[in-house]
Amino acid sequence: MDIKITEQERIRVVDGQDVFDIMRRILLREERIDQDKEHFWMVGLDVSSRLL
Repeated sequence: MDIKITEQERIRVVDGQDVFDIMRRILLREERIDQDKEHFWMVGLDVSSRLL
């Protein structure tokens, strides 16, 4: 699954809480049935620690 984030969500990541907040919003976009499944996500950062 390829998930796109909005420009507003392309924040500079300072700590794990920043990643948690973004990934939580992404999970809430999914169908209710998919929210109960286990997920494995990789998060890419650019050289200035912004989400890709």
